[in-house]
Amino acid sequence: MVGSRRAGCYYAGRMLTYLRISNFAILDEVELTFGPGMTVLTGETGAGKSLVLDAVALLRGGRASADLIRTGADEARIEAVFAPPPGSAAEDGLRERMARLGLEPVALGDEGLVVRRVLGRGGRSRIHIAGQLSTAAVLGELCGGLIDISGQHEHQSLLEVSRHLRLLDRSGVPAERLEQMAQAFTRLQEASAALQAASLDERARAEREEFLRFQLAELENVDPQPGEDEILRKEQKRLRSVEKLLSAAQRAETCLYSGEASVLEQLGVVTRELHELAALDPEVAGFATQLSEAQALLEDVAHGVRRYTDTLGADPQRLQEIEDRLHQLGRLLRKHGPDLATLLRKREEMAQALLTLTRHEEAREAAQAAVTRARTAAAAVAGELSRARQQVATELAHKASAALADLAMKGARLLPQLEGRAAQKGDDPALTFTATDGTVRRLGRDGWDRCELLLAANPGEEPRPLHRIASGGELSRVMLALRRILGQADRVATCVFDEVDAGIGGAVADRVGSQIRALGRNKQVICITHLPQIAAYGDDHFRVEKHVVTGRTTTRVRHLTAAERREEIARMLGGAKITAKSRAHAEELLREATGA
Repeated sequence: MVGSRRAGCYYAGRMLTYLRISNFAILDEVELTFGPGMTVLTGETGAGKSLVLDAVALLRGGRASADLIRTGADEARIEAVFAPPPGSAAEDGLRERMARLGLEPVALGDEGLVVRRVLGRGGRSRIHIAGQLSTAAVLGELCGGLIDISGQHEHQSLLEVSRHLRLLDRSGVPAERLEQMAQAFTRLQEASAALQAASLDERARAEREEFLRFQLAELENVDPQPGEDEILRKEQKRLRSVEKLLSAAQRAETCLYSGEASVLEQLGVVTRELHELAALDPEVAGFATQLSEAQALLEDVAHGVRRYTDTLGADPQRLQEIEDRLHQLGRLLRKHGPDLATLLRKREEMAQALLTLTRHEEAREAAQAAVTRARTAAAAVAGELSRARQQVATELAHKASAALADLAMKGARLLPQLEGRAAQKGDDPALTFTATDGTVRRLGRDGWDRCELLLAANPGEEPRPLHRIASGGELSRVMLALRRILGQADRVATCVFDEVDAGIGGAVADRVGSQIRALGRNKQVICITHLPQIAAYGDDHFRVEKHVVTGRTTTRVRHLTAAERREEIARMLGGAKITAKSRAHAEELLREATGA
């Protein structure tokens, strides 16, 4: 196993196992193999660490630009392999997401899911997912749920307010309450649809009733019967072939019975001779008996064929009746088809719809009562769900404040703000509810709550939406704190952190590194850092280096051995000149991080 994997620390599996970047800006050809746990990338400022992050962002559906293609190359290529642990929730989630996006299922096996994005000159881009040609939107939907990037300039899933309610629910709201809400919402939707159908205005109802009566009269005039078309087609086929059938039957009867030198006549001669020979050899008697039986059977066949020919006769009138009937049925099938069973079912549905229309007032009153009952039940479930969310939000705020304090954000507060989802023009009235304060809120499958995470980064500050946070380091630490609290709640398997060390150092950096490592126990973490205190906690370590070869700048990413890793951390501690003191300090950091 590569890197400095610490024996006995954990094994949580991994998602992103392989990344290859070709002709991407100053990245000529880079291949990275990732393991579980925490992987760190370090290097001088400007070496190209952010380019690795940019490449990963393109796998999440980020906008592509031909400017990213290396000078002199026709295309840039980013390839990745996602391999969730077999039988894990991550694997199940990946399969569900692929099915929802219309991607053909593939056997993930040991190789995993291969994703490829190619950027071409002229803005042309090609995307392949498991060998299937796809789009950036599908790629973003699929990989956005697999890998999350926490960086100052990246699109981040936790900044999407639409995800906040789901994160809150997964952090402690009982699943049975969410299921009860979904069921209550479905019942209310169905009741509302029934009421709308029963509340057609008088003119529309009269037009609908007239149309249904016309269609039903047409069907009842023809009065199709189950299986009738198949029976008629068989009879039609027989009548159209009557001459052929008659000719064949007559030839068979003549050959067997009535013709000169018929089969039965010749068989009779042979049978008599064998009976006479039986007196000379008893063994012949068995043959004679078998021939007698065959003769009797053939006589039955001959008489049956004769009777069959008597039933055959051209009947043009009956044939015309059948074809007229089939034409009538065919005309109805073209309107209501595709088969007779569907036609008969639609006739029943039309009759029921007509009956409902003729009893519209009774139906409308019943539908209104059903909506009232469903609204009362849904409101009760939504209220219970809101109270459960308020309790979970309080607990989450407390845990988040403690986690942020450990990340050099003492006094910072993360507050889940819950409020009613505002009703909009055009909403179904059955799904809108007026609160005690007079505001109108709209019920959804997940209740009527809207959640947004607010952050007060410093004591005395007013909480603000996450998207208004300017500091990439603050945002990364907020996301780290949430990842630690929520664990596997958001089902993102791989977290990438950039600038997590902004504005911190010393003991605080050590705590940040410790928490990232702890997150790596149940998620795969990739961390770009400038701080040796954080880098020391990595399970794998890559160095990003910039070189000039034959006048061209290129960036390479090199996996470090244990000895090289000590030298890199010493460089991060002491700068370009590595001393015995910086090496000793590096070894001390590594020992403290590994617990060795």
